[in-house]
Amino acid sequence: MEPNLVNGKSKAKIAPAFQKDDFIEMHGITKSYGIVEALNEVSFGIKKGEVHTLLGENGAGKSTLVKVIMGEETPDSGRLLIDGQVIESYSPENSYGMGISMVHQELAVFENLTVAENIFPSRYFTNKVGAIDWSELKQRAEESIDIFNIEIKPFQKMDSLTLAQQQIVEILRCISDNQRIILLDEPTSGLNNIETEKLMAIIDKLRTEGITFIYISHRINEVLEISDKITILRDGKYIRTFVNDENLTEDDLVNSMVGRELSGSLYSKKAFYDASGNPVLFKVEGLEKKNALDPVGFELQEGEIIGFFGLEGSGLNKVSRMIYGLEGKDAGEITFKNEKLSKITPQEMIRKKILYLNNNRKQAGLLLNSGAADNMMLPRMDDLSVMTILKNNAIADYAEKYIRLFSIVIPSIFEKPRNLSGGNQQKLMFSMCTGAEPELMIVNEPTRGIDVGAKSEIHKFILQASDKGTGFIIFSSDLPELVGLCDRIYIMKNKALVGDLQGDAIDEEAILALACA
Repeated sequence: MEPNLVNGKSKAKIAPAFQKDDFIEMHGITKSYGIVEALNEVSFGIKKGEVHTLLGENGAGKSTLVKVIMGEETPDSGRLLIDGQVIESYSPENSYGMGISMVHQELAVFENLTVAENIFPSRYFTNKVGAIDWSELKQRAEESIDIFNIEIKPFQKMDSLTLAQQQIVEILRCISDNQRIILLDEPTSGLNNIETEKLMAIIDKLRTEGITFIYISHRINEVLEISDKITILRDGKYIRTFVNDENLTEDDLVNSMVGRELSGSLYSKKAFYDASGNPVLFKVEGLEKKNALDPVGFELQEGEIIGFFGLEGSGLNKVSRMIYGLEGKDAGEITFKNEKLSKITPQEMIRKKILYLNNNRKQAGLLLNSGAADNMMLPRMDDLSVMTILKNNAIADYAEKYIRLFSIVIPSIFEKPRNLSGGNQQKLMFSMCTGAEPELMIVNEPTRGIDVGAKSEIHKFILQASDKGTGFIIFSSDLPELVGLCDRIYIMKNKALVGDLQGDAIDEEAILALACA
């Protein structure tokens, strides 16, 4: 399928791979990891002062390419030129010295240090005697924090921040360092709509000052909003570069990216299922925590999918963690299938076939240094062992089944998740939950860092699993995702529930109106 056709051809404008005044040039960049070829003869250029987005499915080579530019990976062959200078030595120090900084998809923050120290990790401000000028450091950090207008303090420890706040601090580290090239790998994956809009405005301002951005995102609407040009990678190869003008459509990008037609619209609104007459599957009453969460109550009927949305500080993350026993509560009762749960712990929830997808796969979602099969078997340990002895053949069959089901790109079931792309890590984590055949899934950011092809597959899986009786409670910062998946959506603000919407009343404007009122 070719969208936006005129006489059988798309109206989208294709840019030449190279132009005379390119600021960054890549010539035949190739990189392999064992038998996996991450990049294959990638060649194209990027102009100074433009936002140039890299788009492709997970495993297309996007993150590997920006790691080469950042000096974190050395290509097996090919040449990289910055402002006409051939890069001879690949290292983060060398790239940083050339004015290049990067925000990684998996955050690289110093959790034991303060916010100010994370914003300026290599540039302390000193007084006349050479000692650190803490008041200057505090002032400069406050100036950076004010860009996003968020409620964090310069000397607050990083490990006390939410994932979204940590992501903002890492972005501030880059833009506060006066670099000339900034690499952003999924910078909005943990941000809500308001925070994303602020970042878009900051990028727009900085590119007018001559700063070049290389941007990676799976959010197509975001890519179309911010990009000057969009380069498509597929299976480690350069496909084409689009000029982002009024003729370029989402379908142009998706079809070039996946090389196939996706069935249906990714974010079409879910047909409302009225489950009000069905038995209650999961019920929360008076859930409360002093200074953190006002009394919250909600319920999920059999056969429906409910969602939660809230901006930073709304209490959303507290609800997600407390209903699974990951964080203590001061009051409240939880009922599952008409049984009041006296003991709310992750272990007890797993026994009742209630599974939880964490929003931070790096810290609490995966055992990054254990094999994929070892990760996948964790929720099914009792089924895949006899008298503490593992059934290796059964484990292998089980792992391979779910690798196929979620199209996880992986050399073998023994590969460590650390070596996979962020999207394949996310799919692996999702397969761990679904493989346990849950009756209820509490899902945080189900498609964080996932490409449109995989996102479509996961959305389809959620809808099909719901049709077969699995209950879903979805916490997501991606409003189109919530609209496309949920029958009802609860909205939070200032540590309290402020409303809920269902059916035809659900749309992005109505959700934001409640969240921002």
